[in-house]
Amino acid sequence: MADACKETDSKSSNNTNSTNKYLNFYDLFNPFRIETGDNPAVAIVSKLLTADNYVSWSHTISRALHVKKKLEFINGTLPKPTNPSNPLFEAWERCNDLVVSWLQNSVSPSVKFSLALVDDSRVLWLELRDRFTHQNGPRIFQLKRDLARLSQNQDNVSTYFGHLKALWDELAIYDPLLDCECGKLKILHDRYDRDCVIQFLMGLSDSYSNA
Repeated sequence: MADACKETDSKSSNNTNSTNKYLNFYDLFNPFRIETGDNPAVAIVSKLLTADNYVSWSHTISRALHVKKKLEFINGTLPKPTNPSNPLFEAWERCNDLVVSWLQNSVSPSVKFSLALVDDSRVLWLELRDRFTHQNGPRIFQLKRDLARLSQNQDNVSTYFGHLKALWDELAIYDPLLDCECGKLKILHDRYDRDCVIQFLMGLSDSYSNA
């Protein structure tokens, strides 16, 4: 019984410390801080979300939210306080509404129409992810087809490699290699790197055949 009480007291103390940390709204790194220029009526990315650009859009808007110290509201690390008497309850709602507005203003009108009633930034983010990531298959097909057709032609080597690199990088986003800290997949990664080198060499013009 005593141990249970100690555990409860410890959790309560940790929650209190966490709350107190966020109550300093003068802290430039506090995610609950709202700057003067944080306008809910603007789009925080230049290219709006469409049916074809979810991966690049999600990376761009994630960076923008990270700069504005609001990424925690969509990645699940800063959930809404459950107790309305929590001193951060109102602050969370204000920041959440701000992030929801930014997300809704950063999607195309055809997408925005179906999101009008979603008022939780985390739920909104997951709904967009679930709706658009199923379209990866056609984009992977297009990227692999473009890679198979790409050759140096009249480009210099640097330009040709730049085109290849752009396709490889985007393909890695849509169809990432498995990762493993134990190193058992190192052979697979080495094979992928080797295939990239071979693909680069195969696309070079005939003037480089001897080299």
